[in-house]
Amino acid sequence: MSGIEQGVVILIMATAKRSIENGRKPRPASTAPSAKEVPLQIMVPESVRRQVALMCADRGENIRTMVLRGLRSVGIQVSESELTDRRGRRRKD
Repeated sequence: MSGIEQGVVILIMATAKRSIENGRKPRPASTAPSAKEVPLQIMVPESVRRQVALMCADRGENIRTMVLRGLRSVGIQVSESELTDRRGRRRKD
């Protein structure tokens, strides 16, 4: 696991721990393909953003897919269908 993936894991685990300490149990996310999508935003140091972009380019993935893979690696339910690139592509004629 890369340093970036480890950082994502630590952040998610800390958030889950705070929720449990505050008396809230983490709920499994809906993995239905028609589930409504909502924004999830975080602020990261510029150096981290640069590393993420380079890793995504190297893997041929978008940031969304990489973050979902990281979330999945710490136990968040993410279906395989959610790991696809959802950006529209123009057909070459």
